[in-house]
Amino acid sequence: MDTITWAPGTNAEYDELFESLRAGHYADTSHRLWKNYAREEFKDAVALTIYFDNNNIPELCSSISSRACWPTGAYRILNRMWKCNNKKQFLRRISDCVGRSAESQIKWLNAHTEPELYFCSRQTNHWDKWTINSFREQFNIIFNTDSFKYLTCPNECDDSCWQTIIYNGNEKLLEEWKRHQ
Repeated sequence: MDTITWAPGTNAEYDELFESLRAGHYADTSHRLWKNYAREEFKDAVALTIYFDNNNIPELCSSISSRACWPTGAYRILNRMWKCNNKKQFLRRISDCVGRSAESQIKWLNAHTEPELYFCSRQTNHWDKWTINSFREQFNIIFNTDSFKYLTCPNECDDSCWQTIIYNGNEKLLEEWKRHQ
């Protein structure tokens, strides 16, 4: 298995593969969040990631993004994440493809940017503590959380833009971020 993370436009072969996988996922309108995988939804991506299984078949895709509505130096990892194959549901552990993708993205951020904070966010509730514990126990990746919901997209009137985050980095940046309880 191998995990590749690169900046869009720097590797034509991986760009083409990612785009093909994205287009296939976007075409599945049965997924409740299918619109999140439109090409324009990746305009804020600073890096893309593909996790390949032991047979060199893409298993998971995601991106690292940065948005103007977040503090400078904050990056969302595992953004727009989807499984291309091996779509097991209700796992008791974070799958290896997710953990290895997070490791690859954190390594890429540290090598190519000066991240002050990286985070994951979800619109749903009750995922954060389990995810924090799982990342720590399985991959030695440390995240924290708090009781706020943070503005993750520019539309403050859209409830789905206010999300719980798990993060690692400079906690003072959280004070600069629009949030509510």
